[in-house]
Amino acid sequence: MQADDLSSTEDDARSLDKPTDDTTDASSVQGAVIAEDLVNRCHELLNELEAFQKYLQGCKQEEAVELKPFRNSIAAELKSLERLRTANPDSDRTVHALRSSNLPFHRAVWDTTKTCSGLVAFTKRFYWDTPPTRNSKRSQGTKRRCALVDIVAQDGQQWIKVSTVTETRLLFELAKAEWEGADSGSESDGDGLLVNGLAHTTIHNATSKNGQVPMCESKDEDERVEIIRQAQDLQKAALAHKVHYKHPSITIILPKISKEPPPEIARILDTIRSTGATVHLGPVATPPDLQLAFRNIAPDPFANLTSMLNIDCTILLALVSDLSHNATTPEPWFNKAISRQIELEKQEQLLPSTLWPAMAGKDLVCTEEAARRMREIVDTIGTEGERERTELLILLPDQKQAKSADAVRHAFAALSNYTIPSDWILPVRVVDFNMNDISRLPPAAQKVKESLTLINQSVFLYGWTKDLATLTSNRTVAKQIEEIVEGEEGEQIGPKVWLCSTARSLVGKEKGRRDLSKKVENDI
Repeated sequence: MQADDLSSTEDDARSLDKPTDDTTDASSVQGAVIAEDLVNRCHELLNELEAFQKYLQGCKQEEAVELKPFRNSIAAELKSLERLRTANPDSDRTVHALRSSNLPFHRAVWDTTKTCSGLVAFTKRFYWDTPPTRNSKRSQGTKRRCALVDIVAQDGQQWIKVSTVTETRLLFELAKAEWEGADSGSESDGDGLLVNGLAHTTIHNATSKNGQVPMCESKDEDERVEIIRQAQDLQKAALAHKVHYKHPSITIILPKISKEPPPEIARILDTIRSTGATVHLGPVATPPDLQLAFRNIAPDPFANLTSMLNIDCTILLALVSDLSHNATTPEPWFNKAISRQIELEKQEQLLPSTLWPAMAGKDLVCTEEAARRMREIVDTIGTEGERERTELLILLPDQKQAKSADAVRHAFAALSNYTIPSDWILPVRVVDFNMNDISRLPPAAQKVKESLTLINQSVFLYGWTKDLATLTSNRTVAKQIEEIVEGEEGEQIGPKVWLCSTARSLVGKEKGRRDLSKKVENDI
């Protein structure tokens, strides 16, 4: 194949790379009709996305999903299509631009999203090299290496790449690679093999210690087919990131590739799968009911909670605080943290909006150290109401439950402005924890133990050994544990930690709060 022929073929292939679904050839359909159809479909897509945004607002999850980049991209595409609609609709240039619209890609991304759960973000870049420090300089013109993920789902644990590349385009890329390979005279060499122009990859260290899919490498990156390069970049980025102690899984959606592709394309797909990616071929079957799809897509903050919950000291205090139960009038001696919490409570109502839904129908336990520290604080600074709630909330090991769960909730209701939910199981049962049990945990547990205070050792290591979700508002400790475990070699699974985004202090008494030691405050 001559260079001129190749250039001509490449132009033809590009024109087929972004088809507008059932749009017919420009020779039989006027550009105005194509433009009108694309604009209408773009409006339809934006309307669905806006409906989803309103759904997120209704369930107070709007900030949990990054919609803006995707929505802005579709809005920009709409503006471009509207400009083309007012241009000369019958010119070859206008028709070509319309047929090259990005709308089919955006629709494929959104249709794929409607089959997902736990959506986190659209159009997100993930880097696998280390950013330069203040004392280091990156070579001029050198950019950080990254992979672009179209959909981040399953609470960050699934990365999805959507490509509307056609079989025609892939076959062209194969032909181009074959021509360039023949021109360089490199039929095969070492670990990188050119087979019909495709730079096949060799998987090194196929039996790695940690069970991870090993890194795939090709001899000549310039000769790789684009979708293969994207898959390998995604693999590199995934191996550089962990979410909830695990590397993200990779899914590649190819709606324009048939489920029984030609042998040449099947080899491309095998190379993609060798990176550890899951490949989906053909159109994505989307749920017909938008509201049902929205319920599945939206993040569920309570999805991964266990049937029994381990409650740490910060949450125990929030459950009895006057700030959580009553409209508190600010006092001159309140510190900034309490004043801020009063304002937050007016907006979010922590118990009915967050903690009670998280605890609904679940048995609640806490360690003896957490209960003892919580009582220490309540006895020192707690108001009368906070002390009464504490007596109802916690059942010590040497105590017999004198009241039924219903009676405890009824007594709690007399101390709260809120209706106590019938599925809040009270009291919280105090459990003992043997520190020797951590010998059954992954090696990282010892490092975690050494980094924590005694009370946090008991709370988080107990939850870890019993495989219980630990509820906490201690963001610093939660992040510290995650960094230690994820910093270890391989995939060591750390404790399940459910982080409450906001804390509640005791209102307390002025004198008692001044007398409360900093040690007690800092330990939790």
